[in-house]
Amino acid sequence: MNQAQALSSVDYRILRTISLNQHFYIIDIAYSDRDTVCLSVCAEIYGSTEITKKHPVRFVLPTGSYINYGHSTFYYINDNIVNACSCTDSYLSINRPNLLQNKADVNFFQTHGIAVCESGYILVCQWNRKFKEKSAGKIVKIQYINAGNRNDIVMEIESDKNQPLYICPTYIVENADGDICVSDVRTVVVTDAGGMLRFRYHGNSRDFDPYGICCNSSCNIIVADMKNDKIHVIDKDGAFLHHVTYDGIKMPRAICIDENDNLYVGEWHTDTIKVIAG
Repeated sequence: MNQAQALSSVDYRILRTISLNQHFYIIDIAYSDRDTVCLSVCAEIYGSTEITKKHPVRFVLPTGSYINYGHSTFYYINDNIVNACSCTDSYLSINRPNLLQNKADVNFFQTHGIAVCESGYILVCQWNRKFKEKSAGKIVKIQYINAGNRNDIVMEIESDKNQPLYICPTYIVENADGDICVSDVRTVVVTDAGGMLRFRYHGNSRDFDPYGICCNSSCNIIVADMKNDKIHVIDKDGAFLHHVTYDGIKMPRAICIDENDNLYVGEWHTDTIKVIAG
């Protein structure tokens, strides 16, 4: 049994740590380019921007919003609205949004995670603000139209074969095959690009607690299991490959990956971002 457990874990090397100068509750993280990352945090001292002056941290959003980066644009969720901002400044002001809001849903759904697709579409997670058996969510695919500063909803994914797909979708990523991978309550839900269910991954412990999610160049899905101090790696068809371990791993919440498949880990309460590799 001990041998089997050992084989299910792979020790990753900590390539470097990025100092944040103070402790933050990390909500989300996004890799931009040139070894730089964007962070969304809940600051113990609200609005502290001290770390934004240091490379390689490009932006810090102190509102605890969900974020993503793509096509030289920084996207974030604020007040249930998707906002877009140029990445030319040293600090992001949340008072300069381009609104991409779904007005029909803004009062009924709470928006969580966001992903920018290679095709330019934007995926967002939405939740109906209800609990237990009434809780339900959906994924909305948006096409941003710069002229007129509006958005067109391309698709909404809620169910497959009349069965609800989501309870409370939180973090989201699209892999290189176009599959949509979502962390939900006690499960990871993966659909194809058209919204048909491919599989669910329920972890390998009773209290699986998925949060941040990303995919590597092999389309393996990497998901942070915050409650269990684990990071799971599964293949593109849902088969468990191994747990990621590294020295001092504790409550990994937000993760992202760079072009070399190095993994950036933001733990729940930390003063560093760890960059790790297998």
